[in-house]
Amino acid sequence: MITVARMTARLDVAGAVTGLVAVALSLTPSLLPRPAWGQGLVSGLAFAVGYGVGVLAWRGIARLSRGRLPDAADAPAWIVTLIGLGGVAAIMPFALDWQNSVREAVGMPDTSGFDWLVAGVGYLLGAWLAFGIGRGVARGYRALHRLIAPRIPGRDTRPRASSTATVAATLVAMLAVFSIGLSVLSWLLTVASESKNRQYDPEYAQPTSELRSGGPGSLVAWDQVGQAGAKIVGGGPTREEIAAVTGLDAQDPIRVYVGIDVPGTFEERAQLAVEELERTGAAERSVLLLAGTTGSGWLDPAAIDGFEYLHAGDTALVAMQYGATGSPVSALLTPDLSQDGTTALVEAVTAWWEALPEGDRPQLVVYGLSLGSFGIQSAYDDAADLQASTEGAVLAGTPSFTPIWSAQQDARDAGSPYSLPVLDDGAHVRWTDAWGGLDAPASPWEAPRVAYLQHGNDPVVWIGPRVIWAEPEWLKTGQRSASVSEDMVWIPVVTAFQGVIDLILSTAVPEDAGHKYGNLAVDALRQVSGDAGLDDDAMARVRAVIEQYDTFSPVAN
Repeated sequence: MITVARMTARLDVAGAVTGLVAVALSLTPSLLPRPAWGQGLVSGLAFAVGYGVGVLAWRGIARLSRGRLPDAADAPAWIVTLIGLGGVAAIMPFALDWQNSVREAVGMPDTSGFDWLVAGVGYLLGAWLAFGIGRGVARGYRALHRLIAPRIPGRDTRPRASSTATVAATLVAMLAVFSIGLSVLSWLLTVASESKNRQYDPEYAQPTSELRSGGPGSLVAWDQVGQAGAKIVGGGPTREEIAAVTGLDAQDPIRVYVGIDVPGTFEERAQLAVEELERTGAAERSVLLLAGTTGSGWLDPAAIDGFEYLHAGDTALVAMQYGATGSPVSALLTPDLSQDGTTALVEAVTAWWEALPEGDRPQLVVYGLSLGSFGIQSAYDDAADLQASTEGAVLAGTPSFTPIWSAQQDARDAGSPYSLPVLDDGAHVRWTDAWGGLDAPASPWEAPRVAYLQHGNDPVVWIGPRVIWAEPEWLKTGQRSASVSEDMVWIPVVTAFQGVIDLILSTAVPEDAGHKYGNLAVDALRQVSGDAGLDDDAMARVRAVIEQYDTFSPVAN
């Protein structure tokens, strides 16, 4: 085992200083607060990466100086130790203020001493992991150098030629390992996710109603709806539960869901969904909700259950699974699936709906959260097509790479902030980050209504590649949300790195922050599709039920 003394002796001043700068940058305010272990892990990784950059940079500078600058690795161990302790002492007061400002913005209490103890453990783990990877790369470099150097002509007179060749070979090898590893990881995740997709939660029993896919008479077998689908068709409120909450006569809602285990193409599965709508009598319902699923096929139960309470069960829901991996993995490795699968469903259901008598068909509303929102919008040519083809839309936590969303953000009315734009004085499209926010502006909100739900601190909405090199619009003065810490500033590369970490931990926050929209979606669905005549007391009871939901996990979903 490496002792503390040996480990300290191997560090150098340049690496330690640069590593501490990286730690300080990792503690600067980001969009969301992080669990203590997560912050510690990130800071540990940052130190190790910063250390490596510092060592390489100093060695390069020292070599160019032709001996005029000393090798930083020759510094005594106690100097490195003092630098580290002094740096930590200098950083901590600022780090506390920075982190607490982020927590305050979302209504969380300040950090405690125990939080920092947990963070310390995470820091050691992150640093150990990163240093381990670095040592592996260094060993690989030395092995390649021993292999390549003897084969370089004139290596004795041109030593840099062999070093350059070795660096190039190392980079190629790293890229090859990364590419192969990514392909293997993609395959493993797909296999594991599809296996998990067939493992049903025993809490959700096979439906006994003909109004549910997987139930009696269904064209979709129970073992074909998948794990996420089983929770959708096997869950939700019953007619009796809806009546008890709303005080109205209620119906049992229709829920149609087609999983990836149904044989056929996306188009064939979408047509099967239409046949399920016909079988269940969806054409006779007041409202049809066409929902885009997340990467695993999941739908936010708070949103779809709330929708059914709003309309006293006189509803039909239709959704289709296009994959089984969680949204982050799906967006990174199989981005076309959400577009192709959701587009197939939208086109099939819209064609069926348009063929119904215009004066005697359900109201068509589309809904999507996260990758589901991206998939829904991908099914339309532009914002005008979305409005012309539907009778309303609720789109929550839309990813930053969604073209229709981006175009409308950029076309906002002069003077309206990027974090919550106003477009055409709110005539058809509105944005909100809070319950009741869709009431503004005061001008009439005409049908079809489109509601975008986006918290100012949701990294899924705001973080994209451009943040690496350019200050984003949503951080500029007059454009930023009040839910973003005032201490947060744009730092090239660092803000993007911080944002990626926030993406991973985007739901480790209270409700109505980050990437959580279930409660807010109910208000938006009411504003867009109306309700069954709920009074204020009934609406308060619906909201009380929905506020108890807390189920979203971006990694799993």
